Amino acid sequence: MLRFRHRKGYGVHSPFAFNLITGVIYEKSPYYDYQYLRGIIRKECKNSPTLWRRYPESRRICELLFRLVNYAQPYTILEIGTFAGASSVYLSCARKKARFITLDVKSPANQLATSLFKRYRNKIDYRIGEVSALASEVLSEFDTLDFLFLHAGDYPLSTVQNMFESCLSKSCPHSVFVIQDIYSSSAVKKWWKELVDDERLGITFDLYDIGVIFFDKKKIKQHYIVNF
Repeated sequence: MLRFRHRKGYGVHSPFAFNLITGVIYEKSPYYDYQYLRGIIRKECKNSPTLWRRYPESRRICELLFRLVNYAQPYTILEIGTFAGASSVYLSCARKKARFITLDVKSPANQLATSLFKRYRNKIDYRIGEVSALASEVLSEFDTLDFLFLHAGDYPLSTVQNMFESCLSKSCPHSVFVIQDIYSSSAVKKWWKELVDDERLGITFDLYDIGVIFFDKKKIKQHYIVNF
């Protein structure tokens, strides 16, 4: 209820922010890939319904990620925190020409992701291991990191912060970083507030479930709360 007045771009005067809110965040067009992605994930849900219980509530986030990637048109995409792979296929499908890599620690969810990726029509570069080391390895392969999706709630905050700083070193004016679970704990919430105030970052958006960061310094640094 406290966020209700922050909806559909009401009171937003920046053309960039207004267009992003109305044309990307709240955009309702039925992208043709949605049906395909929902279909392959639905089949996996039937095989492991208990382990896939997180997907129905996260589908709107996956579809938002799809729209953000479609909007940003990145050439390099890094996801840190694969879990069952739903967000991975949405990120990859939205920009098929991009180099996409997803990383995660070894866990039972690895089998879910591997099974889903076998159904998916495009190849996924899926790496499992110690995520900090894997992230450093991937970043050494990139000249710039155009799009980052970081699951902050899946790892210790110190690990998340270190990986974010490494990713930040590869950012450029057209980069878009998305952080999930920005309210998962008081510590993560405090860190997110620090990022909002960080002068190295540009315009930021708080959608509660995720935070979105832009880096174009030609635009005046502002922070927007969106009731998503």
